[in-house]
Amino acid sequence: MDEIESCIEIAMDDLESSKLLLEAGKYRNSITLSYYAMFSIARALLLKKGLVPKKHDGVIALLGEKYVLEEGFDKDLASRFSRARTIREDASYASYDYFDLEAAKENIWLAEEFISEARKFL
Repeated sequence: MDEIESCIEIAMDDLESSKLLLEAGKYRNSITLSYYAMFSIARALLLKKGLVPKKHDGVIALLGEKYVLEEGFDKDLASRFSRARTIREDASYASYDYFDLEAAKENIWLAEEFISEARKFL
């Protein structure tokens, strides 16, 4: 399996795990994995163009440059992906837990839409 296919598989696995965590009431972890589903599919897109960013900022910036501006990837979804990173950081590092069912459902919906859009370019 090549690296692009591996990223796609990881994205789908993370999305599935996010849904299982949602069902188990583990909203903070669900949010984290739905973000990583988007991150992995975004990496697959960049790998398709021979780009290998090492950090989250690089993935977000290059997605905007190489896919939103040059290929017509949905700008709103890309922007929401960027905001989802901040939510994921809060979910991963904050000492408080304000994540609820609705926030987790919203992030899963976003991940599904983002992955669907990304597949158009893969």
